[in-house]
Amino acid sequence: MSTIATFTVPADAFPLGHIFDSFPEITIEIEQVVPTNKAILPYFWVREEPVENVQKALEAQGALKSYTLVDDLGDQGLFRAEWDADVEGILTGIIDTELTLVSATGTEDEWKFEFRAEDTNQIAEFQEYCADHDIEITLGHIHSIGARTDEGAHGLTSEQREAVLLAYRNGYYETPPETNLGELAEELGIANQSFSDRLRRGTRNLIEGTLDVT
Repeated sequence: MSTIATFTVPADAFPLGHIFDSFPEITIEIEQVVPTNKAILPYFWVREEPVENVQKALEAQGALKSYTLVDDLGDQGLFRAEWDADVEGILTGIIDTELTLVSATGTEDEWKFEFRAEDTNQIAEFQEYCADHDIEITLGHIHSIGARTDEGAHGLTSEQREAVLLAYRNGYYETPPETNLGELAEELGIANQSFSDRLRRGTRNLIEGTLDVT
């Protein structure tokens, strides 16, 4: 049975972490990670800072082999980056242990990662990799997909669960909808895009955690 695990690491333990030295107020959210021959191409959002400023900071990130601006929304941008496969670090550990990176969110204090593993041995191997490479990690919660817990049921994080329940209780899924993403985001005091991301990820994890999608 697949397993979901969350880890936190200090901001500077992840290659993008040094960008917080210049912009401590931003939030970075990784959208997708695709392994390709010891390299990965993550799609990530950088929020709360003009895109042109962020681009200058990205050019100084040594672990980046290249990057492409995919979407410019003014004070937030979606990027695709190719990492230098020769730089050992947490990304290499993800590839070596064949974990699926579901999501990752970074602030100036820490990064929070959510992984999906086919078995718990992968998680143990990842912890061992980080220990061998002096990467400080903290295990949050770990559970099998489909297990019922107060937090993390069906693979949802607490924020994703909050978003899905709020949308349901306010009639977002009714026909016609009784509310919209903007109103729901305002109720939580977050940006529309941030709420949309939480709801989308939560819905995806709920489907994968309750239905046979194989």
